[in-house]
Amino acid sequence: MTKGQKTELHLINKEVQNNIKQVSKKKSCKIVSNCIFEKINDYFVHGVFFVRFYNNQYLLTIRMNIKLYNYDDIFWNIIDMKDNIHQKDSLRANGAYVAPSIQWKEKTYIITDATCIEQICNDLVDDFKYESRSFIEKIISEYNNFDFFALHQSGIMDEKLIKILANINTKKYGDAESIAQSELNQGHGGRFQNKGIDINEYVLMYCRMINNN
Repeated sequence: MTKGQKTELHLINKEVQNNIKQVSKKKSCKIVSNCIFEKINDYFVHGVFFVRFYNNQYLLTIRMNIKLYNYDDIFWNIIDMKDNIHQKDSLRANGAYVAPSIQWKEKTYIITDATCIEQICNDLVDDFKYESRSFIEKIISEYNNFDFFALHQSGIMDEKLIKILANINTKKYGDAESIAQSELNQGHGGRFQNKGIDINEYVLMYCRMINNN
């Protein structure tokens, strides 16, 4: 990239941020940093957007993600961070310690010049809202619920933890415990840790506590 292209990228990114912030407010979405999010019934959807220069073009991309709203509550209960349950929903969208989501779609828009940014940002938010609702309908139609959908995914990021949360949400604590134990047997504590304890160790303690009550 030339110095001029870097400057242009910075200006476009700033303009995109401002426009998406304004559009989100009008369309009942919320925004934190470079993430728009919305609670739709029991679901929590969020889209991470970013601008980049590639192939001599300025591109705006959004990656759409989904999880059940209460997966975060379960996660925070497991890992001994219950106070987070009462924080703003923005934490569920971009917090460092949150339940992982499943990314289901990535969409890219070409920014030809500054005059099209406003329309592209409007389209991005509209697409995010439409695609989110359509995907939720698809999950319900094909899997009946999100837990069943999550348990049938493979090769996704944080697959084991997502399946643990799905099992706990459906009260299949033995299955959740089995996944965590199998991971620990392979030396995988999980990528989250609190107070020196790995997430998979927390899962074992949580499930055993539930089963003993």
